[in-house]
Amino acid sequence: MSKLPLEGIRIADFTQVVQGPYSTIMLAQLGAEVIKIETESRAATGVVVAAAASNLNASKKSIVLNLKDPRAVDIAKRLVNVSDIAIENFGTGVMDRFGLSYEDLRKVKPDIIMLSSQALGNTGPLKDAIGYFAEATNFAGVSDLTGYRDGRPGMVGAIWADHLTGMLLSFLMMTALRHRNKTGEGQYIRMSMAENLIASIPEAILDYSISGREQIRQENRDVVMAPHNVYRCQDFDKWVAIAVANEEEWHALCLVMGHSEWAEDERFADPLSRWHNQEELDKLITQWTLQRTDYEVMHVLQGVGVAAGPVLNGEGLVTDPHLNERGCFIPLGEVEDVPYVHLAHPWRLSDAPTPYYAVAPVMGQDTEQVLVDILGMGKEEVAELTKDKVLS
Repeated sequence: MSKLPLEGIRIADFTQVVQGPYSTIMLAQLGAEVIKIETESRAATGVVVAAAASNLNASKKSIVLNLKDPRAVDIAKRLVNVSDIAIENFGTGVMDRFGLSYEDLRKVKPDIIMLSSQALGNTGPLKDAIGYFAEATNFAGVSDLTGYRDGRPGMVGAIWADHLTGMLLSFLMMTALRHRNKTGEGQYIRMSMAENLIASIPEAILDYSISGREQIRQENRDVVMAPHNVYRCQDFDKWVAIAVANEEEWHALCLVMGHSEWAEDERFADPLSRWHNQEELDKLITQWTLQRTDYEVMHVLQGVGVAAGPVLNGEGLVTDPHLNERGCFIPLGEVEDVPYVHLAHPWRLSDAPTPYYAVAPVMGQDTEQVLVDILGMGKEEVAELTKDKVLS
């Protein structure tokens, strides 16, 4: 069997929460040996948090180091010395205080690739600001575009910003590896989650910079397309999303819903008229969708070339036939008598071995193996360090 594309690459992973771990899990599943450096004082707690941590840290190794102890910092540097990449997303200055800044690490390994990712970046007047998904999303202006039109700004109900940033971090690590392979040079890459999110709303920025106009909250609507919304269906709390992009799709929707007269109604005669009369149009469409299930609406409309799909919740995602046939969820056996399922990569490669999917390690379960087999330490030394709580 051919090798996974990143076999032979080792990553010293100092990251926490979501964006960093998400970036390294993708590389781990592509064959990189990711060694997650953790500490018991920052262990994930709570069922939901622990479940998320397990999903984000699958396919990795875990060691525990008390980085407040100089001996643990020395171990971390030895690990970096035999690694290709070091990545962290602590608050600005934390790695410096540990003695693990980029300048510290490049003394140990001159061609090391290091990535640092903070909510607002680690330079500038706000470099010391503490922030997670919420702060980055609001600072980036994304929340100002979501929510009800006459209400307050609203955050999207998922930490998608961390995953978006994690994907970019993965791309940056791959790019830096390619650069090092060609030139022999490592480098230091600094990421701002907020600036990454700002790049995701260029229309709002251009609209203001060119015309001085602030975009309003669209709710579930679009700045051009109409109809464009989610519509209630049969059964409790079931919805379907429908979007019409052109006149051909609009006429197809009218016909399949049994209301060809809508196309002749002056309120809906052209895209601009439909956009200005969305309230009335949405009420009419809802009368039709309420008589059908979400999947039925999808299949009927997709059958005539109109974009439509169910609004899936957690149960809907796990049971959806399409996602299951594509292998979106990977069963990895049981953990404490509970089925353990992991999300697959969202891409499929035609000529590559199956990605490395493995149950997330228990915190610190690989400490001795990494220290002995990779760093060459004796078991007696490891036992002494354990007794002194250096490995905790």
